[in-house]
Amino acid sequence: MTKRSMKEYRIWKAMKARCYSPSQTKGYYKAHGIEVCDRWKNSFENFLADMGRIPGDDYSIERIDVYGNYSPENCKWIPQRDQSKNRCNSIMVEYHGKSMCLKDLSRELSIKYTTIYGWYRKGQLIERIRRIA
Repeated sequence: MTKRSMKEYRIWKAMKARCYSPSQTKGYYKAHGIEVCDRWKNSFENFLADMGRIPGDDYSIERIDVYGNYSPENCKWIPQRDQSKNRCNSIMVEYHGKSMCLKDLSRELSIKYTTIYGWYRKGQLIERIRRIA
């Protein structure tokens, strides 16, 4: 196996472990009924054929629908830095007509995330951003 396919293999194994490992019986994936599709469950080759090679070392697998199963139609390779945007607990806000997560807004405005988050929790986000923009 090449170095690249070793990474894909580790991702495939971790994906299955999240869904089926006995230590995960009360975990997030089990609680939401998330499974690996039959085509991938017992075949790394099928997984690799459907997903293709990982584009780079900073990529990981993402489920497009966070409540959906691991399957060809619901998975894609995504840069690790973008992974947090598709979490069910991400805080999404509107800024200049586009939807973005609070962490991206923090980066765009060069304001510490803890500051932005504090404004958000107090219901002052829009008011504070208008003052600085």
